[in-house]
Formats: sequence, structure tokens, C-alpha cells
Amino acid sequence: MNLLQFLLLSAVSVLAVVSGTVEETAREIIDALAHAPFEEWSSVFLETNDRIRAEVIPSTLFIPNSSANVSDDRHKLAAYHVVPERLEFADLLLKASQSRLPTLLNGSSILVTNNSASSFTVDGVLIIELDIYVDSFMAIHRIATPLDYTTYGGGSKLISKWPLFTFMLFTVMWFI
Repeated sequence: MNLLQFLLLSAVSVLAVVSGTVEETAREIIDALAHAPFEEWSSVFLETNDRIRAEVIPSTLFIPNSSANVSDDRHKLAAYHVVPERLEFADLLLKASQSRLPTLLNGSSILVTNNSASSFTVDGVLIIELDIYVDSFMAIHRIATPLDYTTYGGGSKLISKWPLFTFMLFTVMWFI
């Protein structure tokens, strides 16, 4: 076996191991958020996306301030509020108005509806507390009301293996 084959085999082996743990972490995050009231989302998110306990998903969580307009499917609602990319407010400001942020709800994305610093909105919902929590992997922001994936998001399936696998491949390659 030559060096190139060895490196390719090693990379595939690492991805196979990482893909299971990242996908499991994503499902645990969605499940934990779905079963928690919005007031507890921050602590639940930090507990389930913990680098000591499992694989960490670089991500951004939008926590609703109120429970108005709550969806019947809490798993879809939870998945739609998690963006698989760490975006502190300074990063969000760089996003163009009408651009989209992918979510853990497969096929759905959050729409940046206003990108001004004083009234930044996603899916028409104002971000009312910026950078509640930020570290090298995660960012958390509070929004006025829950986001509505049926109006702005598009699709409605929970995460599927291939889009998450693509995201994981990108993440692994970024760290290498």
C-alpha cells in the first residue's frame, strides 16, 4: 500500500468514526431542546454540545424569548433554531440581507431579513440579546419569538445523513 492509499484510507476511517458521533450529538441536541422550555434552551444546548461528553458541533443557537406561535412538532422547531456554524453577532452582520443560514432541519434555512446592527432580524424576528454565550465552537443569541420554519424555512425533514456528512467532511477538512 502506498502513502496516498494509506492517507485516503485513514481519512475515510476518521470520517466514519466522526460521522457517528457528530450525528449522534446533533440528534441529542435536537431531542434535548425539543423536550425543554425555551427558558432552559441555553443550558440544555451547552450540556449536550459538550466537547468532554461528545463530539462538538460548531453551531449557533437562536433562543426564543417567548413561546408564542409554538409549532406542534417541537423536534422540527428545535432543529430549525440551530445553525451548524458558529456565528457571533459580528459574523451575522457580514451576512447580506436576504441571505440564508442553513439549519439542522434538513432542507430548511433561516432568512436574514434585516442586517442592520440596530435591528437585525432573521425570518422577520428581532435578535433582542446578542452573543449571550460565545466560545470557539458556539454562539447563542436571544430572539423575540420562535422562528417559523413553515413560513421561511422551506423543507421539513429532520437532519439526514448525507447533508450532515458533507458538513462534517467540511469541518474535519477545515481543522486539518
